[in-house]
Amino acid sequence: MVHPCACLVMENTPFKQQKLKAWQPILTPAWVIATYFLVGLIFLPIGVVLYQQNLDVVEMAIQYDGVDASTGLSTLGASLQNLSPTSSCSLPNDSDGNSFNLNEHGCVVSFKLQNDMKAPIMVYYQLDNFYQNHRRYVQSRNDAQLRGQPVSLPISTCDGATQTTDFKYNSTEDLAPNAVRQKYNLNPCGLIANSLFNGIVSLPSGEYLNQTQMYGNVTVVNLMDQSDLAWKSDLDTKFNNYDTVDANDLYLWQNQKYRWVIPSKVGQEPIINKTAWTKPTTSYGAETERFVLWMRTAGLPNFRKKYGRINTDLPKGTVIRFLVSSS
Repeated sequence: MVHPCACLVMENTPFKQQKLKAWQPILTPAWVIATYFLVGLIFLPIGVVLYQQNLDVVEMAIQYDGVDASTGLSTLGASLQNLSPTSSCSLPNDSDGNSFNLNEHGCVVSFKLQNDMKAPIMVYYQLDNFYQNHRRYVQSRNDAQLRGQPVSLPISTCDGATQTTDFKYNSTEDLAPNAVRQKYNLNPCGLIANSLFNGIVSLPSGEYLNQTQMYGNVTVVNLMDQSDLAWKSDLDTKFNNYDTVDANDLYLWQNQKYRWVIPSKVGQEPIINKTAWTKPTTSYGAETERFVLWMRTAGLPNFRKKYGRINTDLPKGTVIRFLVSSS
């Protein structure tokens, strides 16, 4: 007995029978040379434009910290001057960090412009041999906490950087006489948030260009704009402060390492030559652009991050001086 076939019979068309005509080039020397020549003609004007734009970029840099600061990176026209014989921006010991003291760790970085510079002029800081791309470091964060959402303690994703035993400061105010060390939950937690770059750079103008704490009550206008530096998507969706401050948490602005770098409220006034912000603040805490930029980790061990912007054209020969408080 012959059973009927249950198989599917496709129509006898070139497409369904996989008999479509195909073409592939025969790579003769003439064909290959002509192809490369055509591609070269297309990309040549693009390369010329990009090369010219690269030549138009004016970059100046100097190394002010590190064990080899005296022999490190320094472009033509850049110079470094300590504020006094006893001060230096170099921090040779761990104990020198987090001092925020211009008299001990202050310097003036000067640049005499070798070319005209058109606004906006971006100001960056650079770190070398800092591995933000290390897997353990990159994963040490909690995005729900950074968005200001409720989280369960302890937070397992912060890799040990969840609590600390320390004093709690009230931002720029001095430590209370009755303050005691206690254990607090870090908010935000994680290795990234708690290794924030906390050097302070300002660009004073006018008569008191090299002003330090020793000059007393003198108003200084800062020429460096520190707004609109971070990605708008990060600011809008990824970083939010908690509505209420939990007494069991140690926030960025209460941390000894960051209280002069991260403001505690909107509208907080700056302190001359002390705070990283130079105008009344428009954001605070985890929404501060300096913090948001730091949380976007770099892919290479040597990297730069934005610090500010100069919105004024500067002609060749101009000398600009940055006041640096190294921490």
